[in-house]
Amino acid sequence: MTIKPTSDAVAVKQADRFYIDCEFDGHAGPLLSFAIVAEDGRGMHYRVRDVQPVDPWVIENVMPLMATHEASEGHVGVLNSLGWALRKFIGASESPIIIADSPVDIGRFCAAISTGDDGGWASTDYPKMTFEVHNVDCYPTDLPGAVQHNAWWDAMALRRKLMGAQS
Repeated sequence: MTIKPTSDAVAVKQADRFYIDCEFDGHAGPLLSFAIVAEDGRGMHYRVRDVQPVDPWVIENVMPLMATHEASEGHVGVLNSLGWALRKFIGASESPIIIADSPVDIGRFCAAISTGDDGGWASTDYPKMTFEVHNVDCYPTDLPGAVQHNAWWDAMALRRKLMGAQS
């Protein structure tokens, strides 16, 4: 007997792929914003409210764009709440695939998702989590409204680039 996957199973599988991007104050500086976009198009943008950048380039090119997004979920909060928001967004996925265009973004994702509201360690409880780094340039993009150096738009542009024009 052959069992074919239902359309619900296909939707769950698509939702297991997540594209991420973050903005931070200089290479090793504190996180300013983080975005995650599921393959099905749902998105979350998280802006850290308790960090003020000092890098002049970031102040001029990133900060004015910080609130420019069309994510289905938008949060502004303290850094320690990002882990909770990520775990909630990924939900019941048993084996999420986290996709970025930089290993720095993967590192920041790992630090955030394993941090609890109290700043201590928090379990993610995923049986398997896979990370992919694609060395691609997502801009220029034909994604309508895309704004470079904005975490949500950059995650959307990465999704578009890797999925192709059908996204």
